[in-house]
Amino acid sequence: ETQVTIGPVIEDGFYYDFARKESFTEEDLTKIENKMKEIIDRNEITRKEIWERNKAISYYKDKREVYKAEIIQSIPKGEEVSIYFHGNWNDLCRGPHLPSTGKVGKFFKLTKVSGAYWRGDSNNEMLQRIYGTGWSTQKDLDNYLKRIEEAEKRDHRKLGKEMDLFHFREESPGSVFWHEKGWNLFQKLIDYMRAKQKKAGYKEINTPEILDKSLWEKSGHWEKFGEHMYTSTTPDEKVFAIKPMNCPGCVQVF
Repeated sequence: ETQVTIGPVIEDGFYYDFARKESFTEEDLTKIENKMKEIIDRNEITRKEIWERNKAISYYKDKREVYKAEIIQSIPKGEEVSIYFHGNWNDLCRGPHLPSTGKVGKFFKLTKVSGAYWRGDSNNEMLQRIYGTGWSTQKDLDNYLKRIEEAEKRDHRKLGKEMDLFHFREESPGSVFWHEKGWNLFQKLIDYMRAKQKKAGYKEINTPEILDKSLWEKSGHWEKFGEHMYTSTTPDEKVFAIKPMNCPGCVQVF
């Protein structure tokens, strides 16, 4: 009852998104790791096949893998639809793959589970993303996991709460709720930066947070970022947008 969706390589590892009613647990990750090692021990031979597009779509729809069928439909005409087999298991993939599962090695770790919207769109279904990492040697894997452990100790979200500096809330994602001590520290940093900039000969200005749509059209931001900008329309039907960046306002000053 689990659908396999999409899973690319990322820096220091990989992830794969799954559509599943039940939530994955830490115990599940251990079970999956053990199954991965079992498949590596079987040394399944890799086989690549090129399928006709409609055949591939029908095949995955019949397996109730609707996400996979949708991915195939979005592959540009003229590009081949490559299916990789490892034993009886197969998956849509651009490739290339190693010649067999035994070549993968066992220096890997599934690290965490998080939520992710299908195609990164909040209007779509929420999927479960399993992250992992893989390395050439056990030493490399251990060193990486140690770095991650140390980084988590210094996570600003964790420290902000522990040190009573600031916190975040779901009602305003990415925005900071500063506490007194944190705001004090923040202002000291600003004072320090201002002193350095003044010494270096820089001049400080300030520009509006909200500007008429026409300026963003002139600067090219509307064409590139318009759909992601926060906008507001006044009673006389003028459209204003919160600035995505400072440069167009600063250009007006200079």
